Formats: sequence, C-alpha cells, structure tokens
Amino acid sequence: MAGIKSNFIPLNRKKHIYMANPIDYKTWMEQPRIFAERCRGLPLVWTPDVNWFNNDWLGPTPHLHDDATEIGYMAQGSLEIQVGSSKRVYGPGDFMIMPPNKYHNYWFTGEDTVCFFVVVGPNHKYNRLREKDFTPENFEGDAPYANVFTSDTLPSNEHFEVEKCTLAPGESEPLKAIDLRERIIYVVSGTAQAQVHTLSGPLAANQYIHIPASSRHQISNPGFEPVVYISMLVTDPYTAHGTVPEEE
Repeated sequence: MAGIKSNFIPLNRKKHIYMANPIDYKTWMEQPRIFAERCRGLPLVWTPDVNWFNNDWLGPTPHLHDDATEIGYMAQGSLEIQVGSSKRVYGPGDFMIMPPNKYHNYWFTGEDTVCFFVVVGPNHKYNRLREKDFTPENFEGDAPYANVFTSDTLPSNEHFEVEKCTLAPGESEPLKAIDLRERIIYVVSGTAQAQVHTLSGPLAANQYIHIPASSRHQISNPGFEPVVYISMLVTDPYTAHGTVPEEE
C-alpha cells in the first residue's frame, strides 16, 4: 500500500520520545484485518476528536480475554493503558503484552492520532472476550513491555513468541513453513519483500502480513537500508488443530 511511511529517530532513549513523519492513518487502517481461529487483529486508530477507537467494533468496552493474550504495538501517538493493576502511558515503539484474564482499558493522551496494532490469540469463537463479572484476580498483575527502538528483546508468553528481527541489505530469512503456528510480520522500518507460496510483494514500514500455519514463506531485504520488523508466532496451547472438543 502506498502512503504508509514512518521514520522514527530516537531523541531520548529513557523517555521513548521520537520524531516521526505522521502515518497516513486512513490508509493504515485500510489494511486487511486478521481473523482466524488461532488469532485476530487489526490496526486500531484513535483520533483526538473521538472518545474511543474510531474503527473498533466493540465501542467503549473495557474487557479481558479468558485464556487468551492480547499484544499491542504503538506505531504512533500515545495511550494510557490499564492492564491488571498497572497503568502507564505507552508511546511510539512500545510493544506490550496483555496477559490472559487481566482487565484492560484505554485512555487517549497527547495530541497525535494514535495508530495501535493489536492481535489476540487464540481466537476461539466460544471465548473471545469478557466485559462483565470481573473478579479481584482480574485486576492484579502487570503488562510486560519493551520499546522496539531501544531494546533487542521483546516480551513473549505462552500464546505469542515475539522477536525483533533485522535484515541487512541483500539479506533474507530461510524459506520455511511453520507447522501449527500462525506468523505475523510487522515492519517497523525499511521495506521488506514478503513471499508466501507463489505470491510476493513489498511490505513497507507500518505494514503487516498474516502468514497461516504451514505456509511456505520468506522475508527478504532487497533494498539499500536495513529492515527492522517484529515477528510474532501465535501458538494455540489447547490442541494441535486449535479447537476444543465438545464435552460429552
């Protein structure tokens, strides 16, 4: 997709402050939503003139995910987010994990339009979210997080195996297929070339691709600058096929 660019320059590593070319959020939010049994995700937008995410079908709904994890990557803007008992402001480059069974809620902060990429896994139809009947345990705990511009390690858990990857000019990942795990690639900077089976195309900064399990694929850097991207493997812990058998 043309028109999706964001070049972040770190100014203060402790405060995670960055200069950036604004993301064309209308184009950014037109990227395909991810909706599979193992995971679902979308590029959320929150403009300063509204009271909740512009394109969230839930509306203003604080909630939690029983036995599922939600991850979030802040591409632009800032949000104050409560997860369990923690509440902090997340800014550009912050990658976070909202653990299973932990309440979360969001508040707009700052002045910039928020571009916040989220994925929930697993995404079983019988158990997608809960917005009531909270218990004290749901308000405990914290949200592991790290900033992709200042850390080489990003948090993972039982549902998401997350890695920050860098490809030098001319470098490629090995061609591979990953059994029983979905993979999501989110490009932070540079332009990658993504190949899935016989299809291929460029993947620019702040674009992403969902790669279904067992799909042969490869990420390459055909350009003249490094490509930095977030690799997310989504693991369904229930069964090999991502479903729970009906009770007898």
